[in-house]
Amino acid sequence: MPDADVILLDLGGVLFCDPWETLLLTPERGLADRLGVPRHTVEAVGAQLWDVFSVVPAEESSYWEQCAAGLGVALPVELIRQVERELLTPSPWAQELLAAAAATGAELGIASNNTSFWYTKQARALHLDKWIDPALVYVSHDLGVTKGTPGRGLLEIAAEAVTGSRTGLVEDREPNLRRAAALGLHPFPYAYERDGDRFPCFSASEIDG
Repeated sequence: MPDADVILLDLGGVLFCDPWETLLLTPERGLADRLGVPRHTVEAVGAQLWDVFSVVPAEESSYWEQCAAGLGVALPVELIRQVERELLTPSPWAQELLAAAAATGAELGIASNNTSFWYTKQARALHLDKWIDPALVYVSHDLGVTKGTPGRGLLEIAAEAVTGSRTGLVEDREPNLRRAAALGLHPFPYAYERDGDRFPCFSASEIDG
């Protein structure tokens, strides 16, 4: 853990699976393969929807309606929930990582590109209310920008908010780590390793996490 007054943690790839990639693209068990939709089509639709839904508060039902329209297939709610129960999972080491961060004495926060509905589910599954200072939560759907937004993005907003504090960022994506370092945040690279079947890893995705 970084020696810091504040530690901001990413969610996807660090504390939790990457939601849309996992639900849609997991081999055999994800929605693409279950519905027989070509993966390149699903990836394109998923990336497009992420760009829209990760920067505004939104209803999950609207996401799935637009996803079904983009894929040209029906997406029964029962199927979505079944896949979610199987695949939308925290890292097996999430609580260990949170405990290690808390043990440093730093205040803990979140810095995540996310949707309002998946963030709510992730926060509940991780019991973030036990660990995280609500004043240190920087999420794209609230801020209207992501970590990859040119100019003043999510990390810039977070860095401005914690000015005067030694702040570390626990993050799995190299471009975000480099951007954090340029802002004076202490980058701490971390990506949890998962079994390829039970915990499909999409760390190579071009989507910022």
